[in-house]
Amino acid sequence: MPEPPGPVDAAVGPEPVLEVARPAWSVLMAPGWMPPVAEITQALGICFTGDGLVVLVTWDGNKWTFPGGSVESGETLEETLIREVAEEACAIVTASAYLACQHIADPFNTFGLTSFYQTRWWARVTLDPWEPAHEMIGRRLVPPEHVLDVLCWTELAIAGRLLDQAMAAETRYSGKFSSNF
Repeated sequence: MPEPPGPVDAAVGPEPVLEVARPAWSVLMAPGWMPPVAEITQALGICFTGDGLVVLVTWDGNKWTFPGGSVESGETLEETLIREVAEEACAIVTASAYLACQHIADPFNTFGLTSFYQTRWWARVTLDPWEPAHEMIGRRLVPPEHVLDVLCWTELAIAGRLLDQAMAAETRYSGKFSSNF
């Protein structure tokens, strides 16, 4: 497996991408490092409600994941995050911070990109009424300590590292406003 371009997060190793029937893998890049925007295909949010719960969504009622999706033409990454969280989780992003990205190497993909990045964000959200209009059919609020028990990702080391980063961002954000409560 070749090293991805850019600095790698040494806390976790590469993980296989088991959703495709060919050799592919995901590598978490160093926290805060941003690849060239042209190589980014996705923005995904680890979204916290005001009472500290994490928002997960499902497209089939069984597999739960974080809201996020593809960057559309002309969008910034933050605009993608805001739109995708609104579409998939019926939630409004009120604050966000970039955490890291995952490099996806899919060298035998004959249908699209063979090397790309997916960005991962912390977000604070307020929930709108659950009125799904896109591919997600369910929304679930989960305490952070149970997210990995519910998350459908086949490999959880990278998810755990990202969750730790998101919880640290949530703590920093909450601390800024704790005197207002």
